[in-house]
Amino acid sequence: MRPNIEDLNKEITDLIRDRKYAEIKNILPFHPEDIAELIRNLAVPYHKVLVFRLVPYDRAIDVFEYLPREEEENMLKTLSSQEIRDILNEMSPDGRTELLEEMPAEVVKKFLNMLSPDERKIALEILNYPPESVGRLITPDFVQLYEDMTARDALTHIRNVGIKKETVYHCYVLDKTKRLRGIVSLKNLVLNRPDKTISEIMYRDVIAVGAFTDKEEAANIFKRYDLMVLPIVDNNDKLLGIVTFDDLVDVLEDEATEDFERIAAVLPVDKPYMKANFFELIWKRSFWLIVLVILESLSSLVIKNYGGVMRQWIALTFFLPVLIATGGNAGMQSAMMIIRGLTTNDVNVKDFFKVVFRESLLGIAIGVILAAVGLMRVIIQESGEWMLSLSVGVAMGCTVMFAAILGAALPIIFRKLRLDPALMSGPLITTIVDVVGIFIYFEIASLLLGL
Repeated sequence: MRPNIEDLNKEITDLIRDRKYAEIKNILPFHPEDIAELIRNLAVPYHKVLVFRLVPYDRAIDVFEYLPREEEENMLKTLSSQEIRDILNEMSPDGRTELLEEMPAEVVKKFLNMLSPDERKIALEILNYPPESVGRLITPDFVQLYEDMTARDALTHIRNVGIKKETVYHCYVLDKTKRLRGIVSLKNLVLNRPDKTISEIMYRDVIAVGAFTDKEEAANIFKRYDLMVLPIVDNNDKLLGIVTFDDLVDVLEDEATEDFERIAAVLPVDKPYMKANFFELIWKRSFWLIVLVILESLSSLVIKNYGGVMRQWIALTFFLPVLIATGGNAGMQSAMMIIRGLTTNDVNVKDFFKVVFRESLLGIAIGVILAAVGLMRVIIQESGEWMLSLSVGVAMGCTVMFAAILGAALPIIFRKLRLDPALMSGPLITTIVDVVGIFIYFEIASLLLGL
């Protein structure tokens, strides 16, 4: 059963106050992630370091890797040089890379010098890959086998080296030049005859990517093929390392958060909300709002241009908010569906004309329905004004059709231009639809009302 972290925090705080440190060891949770959460939620920084030092050595590294990056950095500032050396050398290469890449250059240099020669070589190789590449997530801790090995030899090899590897469930088969030739699961090794060679039982059609592949693209490959581990190769198919599913989950979470922020017209924020700098939040949130205010000002120019029409038919202004809101909502619906389709690869750039045609039909159908609703709405409020009702209804239908097409087309155009489709956010599409919708409304009203 999962421990109650809040109660444990209170109990540990009381024990620290009473200097009963030995008793803290007895009440620490078993799982490293629970200990990490407990440390993270302690209010006093000194208490966090104290509890971490009471964690048994065989679990301390795992606990450290479950801490948030900011907590890891703060922890390293309080530990001795030997403690830091032990932690950095025992950390998984991908976890260590993630920690180092967020630190100042002089600190990174200091910590790299604390690594053993072998670990320093691995760290430098990984840090040399671009920040957004899957190479930054590589771990070289995989089990490698050879085609001429027997299943018996392979299992013996796994027993000897597996304890220090990231995973033993999938083993990679290499030739003498380290080229990737196949993959074999632990299940197949166990269930096949001991004298069978690896070449007889391995799977040769291995899905692999290059080290410079974008993290998000690698994550999509994970999802598409339902993988647990993804091998990373160089241009000559030599196996550089592997990336495990838990590392790509973090990438997917970061990408989803970034997309949500952009859809809400917020520049991506690197830190959690409660830890983000106040002035940074002001800038991140105000940038798009300033852009949208400038764009939205065009609608006031359109309204001003039709001032004479409004003076003759004051009732036209009554239904302007309804028209604007309906068009914006229709555009957001369309945009969200297409952005989601692009993210999951259900929609591709080559489908542009198909998508636009489909949304045109949907826009017409929905526009007709909403035009009828709008017409009835005006008839009820402005009894006897049939031409006014017809103007509002037709304008609403045309605006919805335009919004649906715009919401579908712009995200695909952004993807074609190699920009993030999420930049074509709901507020931005709503603003464009507002301006065009007002123009359509008054043009139709002028035509049908003879103004």
